Amino acid sequence: RSLGDKRRYLTDKIIEGLTREHGRFANIDTCKIFDNVHFGFRRITVERPLRLLFQISDQGKESFLDACPEFLDAVQAMEMQLGNEPYDDWNHIWADVQLMAKGNDVKWTVASKKLFRQCFTFVDPQAQPVITKQLKSIDEISPALFPGQKLPADIEPGALNAICGVYSVKTGKKVKAVEYEPDPALRDFENIPLKEDIISFFLREVQPFVPDAWIKRDAVDEKDGGIGKVGYEINFNREFFRYQAPRPLEEIDSELEAVERRVLELLREVTD
Repeated sequence: RSLGDKRRYLTDKIIEGLTREHGRFANIDTCKIFDNVHFGFRRITVERPLRLLFQISDQGKESFLDACPEFLDAVQAMEMQLGNEPYDDWNHIWADVQLMAKGNDVKWTVASKKLFRQCFTFVDPQAQPVITKQLKSIDEISPALFPGQKLPADIEPGALNAICGVYSVKTGKKVKAVEYEPDPALRDFENIPLKEDIISFFLREVQPFVPDAWIKRDAVDEKDGGIGKVGYEINFNREFFRYQAPRPLEEIDSELEAVERRVLELLREVTD
């Protein structure tokens, strides 16, 4: 039968043995019994926020104004007010930039907004996350996103929201709900066994290493609507591999010495 990129020929004797083991239906060294769920997993998408540092530079001005010359006065006003220092909060700077552009009677287009950010920002892991959406309220995360899973009893609603990409941010005396823009360069994927709930896995295997990560909650399975697309994998090595310790080093050294002596003898025969 086909097994990966190799093929195995089954003789009558092997077929007889396989049939006997199948009929016996018992867990032994060469036969294992599993339920279907054992081989299943959910593939979740793990996102991390885009973090941008803003700075007005000569190169950035040249690139932007070549394509959008109508912003000349606005960019000059921005430079006079903001200077050439780097700013680590794009959300705050972008609000100021829009006000200055409005004061100079220029209107943004989708293309000019995109180009402006490309020319005057660069990724910095120490910068503040870029907010992509502000929500009027925080809706409770639906249990339907976790079909057949029992979520940790001690997890708080706010922590669950953050794991699913909805954050509470304090601005002054107000607390607002926001979603961050994901950084495609930091996107990752995790295969979580179907027998384990997604949240427990995330808290144990992901969050301790990347605290700002979240699960993309709209990447769901087409059949059950749960977070993470369901897949199956039968890994023969994982189930049947048995570790065999290497031979003792003394034995290997002895064989190498014997081969070395034999090679020297052959060389002497050639030279004599």
